[in-house]
Amino acid sequence: MNTALKWLAAGASALLLAACGANSGGAPEAELVGTYAVKQNGALKELIKIEKQGDAYVMRDKVRTAEWSEPKMTMKPVTRKHWTRITTDRENTAFVGVASEQLGIFKVPAGWKKNGFQTSTGYFLFYSRGPVEAYKL
Repeated sequence: MNTALKWLAAGASALLLAACGANSGGAPEAELVGTYAVKQNGALKELIKIEKQGDAYVMRDKVRTAEWSEPKMTMKPVTRKHWTRITTDRENTAFVGVASEQLGIFKVPAGWKKNGFQTSTGYFLFYSRGPVEAYKL
């Protein structure tokens, strides 16, 4: 009987933990919030920062200055249809992404490759010149 009660308590605890964790992460895009760098001359250089403001994601950059810019663009979660249009990937690739009309940031399985581009980190930026490996800091 004592063993049965322990198993029941363990099962109830597991269910409670699962229920609490189910809503704590929010949208999958929330994992993209953070600072990203690119390699420049072999060294990592901070380039963009994704922040959540209300229901939207915004991007700041350090393209022209050493300090973070004001929010430059609003980014929205990327749908499968938009992913396919951006990357031409028609596989069932697991991805998370946010994008504006000018820029997208994506998380894919490390090692993902398409059209001569491969990411070892699992993160990449996509803009008018194509994909660029990104490093989440």
